[in-house]
Amino acid sequence: MRLIRVEVGLIILTFAFIVSVFCSGSAADPPWRLLAILEANPHLYLVYVRNALLYLILPVFMGLAFSILGYIRERKSPTGIFDGWPLLMIIGGMFVFWAVLGLRFTYTSYYDTISAAHSRNIAGIDNLILTVYATASVADILWLSAGVLLMLSPVFKMQQ
Repeated sequence: MRLIRVEVGLIILTFAFIVSVFCSGSAADPPWRLLAILEANPHLYLVYVRNALLYLILPVFMGLAFSILGYIRERKSPTGIFDGWPLLMIIGGMFVFWAVLGLRFTYTSYYDTISAAHSRNIAGIDNLILTVYATASVADILWLSAGVLLMLSPVFKMQQ
């Protein structure tokens, strides 16, 4: 149980952010490509969901879990670790910015893919497209949560 610390959570979130920046393309292809792949092989949506779970959702979830459980266990906010709380707020702002960009990209890609599927009269893959983009948006929601928690860490520090 000594590994469940706030510091470990912050390190995991740092690595998760790097992985998310470089592997965000592994979860969702451009709309035209995703549509072509799902039209030819509808069962391949599971590959997209698996990639999103492994590379986008799991690292962020583990970082958040370690940070939150470490805070509950030790009653030590990230601001208690670093005296530079403005740095944590800036990093939290970057996480929020990344999440907003990701959610916007996911929404527009979903809309474009659905529009292309309907214009090409491809039936039966609407739910598959929704599953792929909903799974990718879960990672963005987790980034939004992590960013807000880091930005609110000075408030947690004042409550101690």
